[in-house]
Amino acid sequence: MVKLFRVLLMNCTERDEPSEVSFLSEFFKMMNLRYPKSIRFSPIDVSDKKQFLDLLRDKWANVIHIAAHGYSEKFKSGRRGKRTLIYVKGEPVASEEIAELPKIPRKLVSVSACLTSYRDMADAFLNIGVKHYIAPKSDIEWIDAALFFTIFYKRYLYDRVSFRRSFEYARRYARLSKDFPEYWYNI
Repeated sequence: MVKLFRVLLMNCTERDEPSEVSFLSEFFKMMNLRYPKSIRFSPIDVSDKKQFLDLLRDKWANVIHIAAHGYSEKFKSGRRGKRTLIYVKGEPVASEEIAELPKIPRKLVSVSACLTSYRDMADAFLNIGVKHYIAPKSDIEWIDAALFFTIFYKRYLYDRVSFRRSFEYARRYARLSKDFPEYWYNI
Protein backbone atom coordinates (compact mmCIF):
# COMPACT_ATOMS: atom_id res chain seq x y z
CA MET A 1 0.00 0.00 0.00
CA VAL A 2 1.34 3.43 -0.97
CA LYS A 3 1.63 5.86 1.89
CA LEU A 4 -0.32 9.08 1.38
CA PHE A 5 1.65 12.26 1.90
CA ARG A 6 -0.41 15.24 3.05
CA VAL A 7 1.58 18.38 2.23
CA LEU A 8 0.82 21.80 3.68
CA LEU A 9 2.41 24.64 1.68
CA MET A 10 2.51 27.74 3.89
CA ASN A 11 3.25 31.07 2.23
CA CYS A 12 4.24 33.46 5.02
CA THR A 13 5.66 36.23 2.82
CA GLU A 14 3.95 39.49 1.94
CA ARG A 15 1.43 39.30 -0.89
CA ASP A 16 3.50 41.34 -3.33
CA GLU A 17 6.62 39.20 -2.87
CA PRO A 18 7.41 36.17 -5.00
CA SER A 19 7.33 32.85 -3.19
CA GLU A 20 8.01 29.27 -4.19
CA VAL A 21 4.59 28.19 -2.85
CA SER A 22 2.79 29.10 -6.09
CA PHE A 23 5.53 27.35 -8.07
CA LEU A 24 5.34 24.22 -5.89
CA SER A 25 1.51 24.23 -6.07
CA GLU A 26 1.67 24.04 -9.85
CA PHE A 27 4.31 21.30 -9.61
CA PHE A 28 2.07 19.22 -7.29
CA LYS A 29 -0.94 19.73 -9.59
CA MET A 30 1.05 18.46 -12.58
CA MET A 31 2.53 15.52 -10.67
CA ASN A 32 -0.87 14.51 -9.32
CA LEU A 33 -2.05 13.96 -12.88
CA ARG A 34 0.56 11.22 -13.15
CA TYR A 35 0.42 9.97 -9.55
CA PRO A 36 -3.18 10.73 -8.54
CA LYS A 37 -3.38 8.96 -5.17
CA SER A 38 -0.03 9.59 -3.52
CA ILE A 39 -0.16 13.27 -2.49
CA ARG A 40 -2.78 15.61 -1.12
CA PHE A 41 -1.60 19.16 -0.84
CA SER A 42 -2.99 22.41 0.44
CA PRO A 43 -1.39 25.78 -0.35
CA ILE A 44 -2.26 28.43 2.23
CA ASP A 45 -1.46 32.13 2.21
CA VAL A 46 -0.86 32.60 5.94
CA SER A 47 -2.29 35.87 7.21
CA ASP A 48 -0.55 36.26 10.57
CA LYS A 49 1.48 34.64 13.34
CA LYS A 50 -1.61 33.21 15.08
CA GLN A 51 -2.74 31.40 11.93
CA PHE A 52 0.82 30.12 11.39
CA LEU A 53 0.97 28.59 14.87
CA ASP A 54 -2.58 27.20 14.52
CA LEU A 55 -1.60 25.49 11.25
CA LEU A 56 1.43 23.93 12.98
CA ARG A 57 -0.95 22.57 15.66
CA ASP A 58 -3.22 21.02 13.03
CA LYS A 59 -2.69 17.27 12.60
CA TRP A 60 -3.69 17.08 8.91
CA ALA A 61 -0.26 17.48 7.27
CA ASN A 62 2.62 15.04 7.63
CA VAL A 63 4.86 17.25 5.45
CA ILE A 64 5.00 21.03 5.92
CA HIS A 65 6.74 23.50 3.63
CA ILE A 66 7.18 27.03 5.01
CA ALA A 67 8.07 29.89 2.66
CA ALA A 68 9.05 32.87 4.79
CA HIS A 69 11.84 35.22 5.79
CA GLY A 70 14.22 34.29 8.56
CA TYR A 71 16.97 35.62 10.74
CA SER A 72 19.43 34.27 13.27
CA GLU A 73 21.23 36.49 15.78
CA LYS A 74 24.98 36.25 16.31
CA PHE A 75 26.82 35.25 19.46
CA LYS A 76 29.67 37.49 20.67
CA SER A 77 32.03 35.21 18.77
CA GLY A 78 30.32 36.20 15.50
CA ARG A 79 28.73 32.81 14.89
CA ARG A 80 25.01 32.75 14.17
CA GLY A 81 22.43 30.60 15.93
CA LYS A 82 21.88 32.53 19.14
CA ARG A 83 18.17 33.11 18.47
CA THR A 84 16.56 32.05 15.20
CA LEU A 85 13.35 33.61 13.90
CA ILE A 86 10.84 32.87 11.15
CA TYR A 87 8.94 35.96 9.99
CA VAL A 88 5.25 35.53 9.21
CA LYS A 89 4.00 38.61 7.38
CA GLY A 90 6.65 40.59 9.26
CA GLU A 91 5.84 39.11 12.69
CA PRO A 92 8.71 37.12 14.26
CA VAL A 93 8.16 33.57 15.49
CA ALA A 94 11.02 32.42 17.71
CA SER A 95 12.23 28.87 18.12
CA GLU A 96 10.95 28.99 21.73
CA GLU A 97 7.41 29.50 20.43
CA ILE A 98 7.74 26.52 18.09
CA ALA A 99 9.06 24.38 20.96
CA GLU A 100 5.89 25.10 22.99
CA LEU A 101 3.59 23.55 20.36
CA PRO A 102 2.04 20.11 21.00
CA LYS A 103 3.98 17.10 19.81
CA ILE A 104 2.61 15.81 16.49
CA PRO A 105 4.50 13.19 14.48
CA ARG A 106 5.50 14.57 11.06
CA LYS A 107 7.77 13.20 8.34
CA LEU A 108 9.29 16.53 7.33
CA VAL A 109 9.30 20.27 7.85
CA SER A 110 11.03 22.31 5.15
CA VAL A 111 11.66 25.99 5.80
CA SER A 112 12.88 28.18 2.98
CA ALA A 113 13.67 31.21 5.09
CA CYS A 114 17.18 32.66 5.25
CA LEU A 115 19.35 31.59 8.19
CA THR A 116 16.89 29.13 9.74
CA SER A 117 19.10 26.06 9.82
CA TYR A 118 20.56 26.71 13.24
CA ARG A 119 20.32 24.27 16.12
CA ASP A 120 17.72 26.17 18.16
CA MET A 121 15.12 26.17 15.35
CA ALA A 122 15.95 22.61 14.22
CA ASP A 123 15.66 21.32 17.80
CA ALA A 124 12.36 23.16 18.30
CA PHE A 125 10.82 21.31 15.34
CA LEU A 126 12.45 17.97 16.16
CA ASN A 127 11.21 18.16 19.76
CA ILE A 128 7.60 18.57 18.60
CA GLY A 129 7.72 15.37 16.56
CA VAL A 130 9.32 16.25 13.22
CA LYS A 131 11.52 13.47 11.84
CA HIS A 132 13.44 15.56 9.27
CA TYR A 133 14.11 19.30 9.11
CA ILE A 134 15.56 21.14 6.11
CA ALA A 135 16.42 24.85 6.07
CA PRO A 136 19.02 27.15 4.52
CA LYS A 137 22.13 28.11 6.45
CA SER A 138 22.58 31.37 4.53
CA ASP A 139 20.51 33.70 2.38
CA ILE A 140 18.35 32.11 -0.30
CA GLU A 141 16.43 33.43 -3.26
CA TRP A 142 12.91 32.09 -3.74
CA ILE A 143 13.74 30.71 -7.19
CA ASP A 144 16.65 28.68 -5.76
CA ALA A 145 14.34 27.30 -3.08
CA ALA A 146 11.75 26.41 -5.74
CA LEU A 147 14.35 24.55 -7.81
CA PHE A 148 15.80 22.66 -4.86
CA PHE A 149 12.44 21.63 -3.43
CA THR A 150 10.97 20.65 -6.78
CA ILE A 151 13.84 18.22 -7.31
CA PHE A 152 13.76 17.04 -3.69
CA TYR A 153 9.98 16.55 -3.49
CA LYS A 154 9.89 14.69 -6.84
CA ARG A 155 12.44 12.18 -5.53
CA TYR A 156 11.22 11.93 -1.94
CA LEU A 157 7.43 12.19 -2.24
CA TYR A 158 6.73 10.76 -5.68
CA ASP A 159 9.63 8.41 -6.45
CA ARG A 160 9.77 7.27 -2.79
CA VAL A 161 13.56 7.47 -2.62
CA SER A 162 15.01 7.71 0.91
CA PHE A 163 15.22 11.10 2.57
CA ARG A 164 19.04 11.14 2.55
CA ARG A 165 19.36 10.12 -1.11
CA SER A 166 16.66 12.58 -2.20
CA PHE A 167 18.35 15.38 -0.27
CA GLU A 168 21.80 14.67 -1.75
CA TYR A 169 20.34 14.33 -5.25
CA ALA A 170 18.59 17.71 -4.98
CA ARG A 171 21.73 19.39 -3.63
CA ARG A 172 23.76 17.99 -6.51
CA TYR A 173 21.33 18.78 -9.31
CA ALA A 174 20.16 22.13 -7.99
CA ARG A 175 23.88 23.03 -8.01
CA LEU A 176 23.70 24.30 -4.45
CA SER A 177 26.33 22.00 -2.96
CA LYS A 178 29.14 23.30 -5.17
CA ASP A 179 28.68 26.96 -4.30
CA PHE A 180 27.34 26.62 -0.77
CA PRO A 181 28.68 23.45 0.88
CA GLU A 182 26.72 24.13 4.08
CA TYR A 183 23.72 25.71 2.38
CA TRP A 184 21.21 23.21 3.71
CA TYR A 185 21.05 21.71 7.15
CA ASN A 186 19.28 18.44 7.59
CA ILE A 187 18.73 15.99 10.40
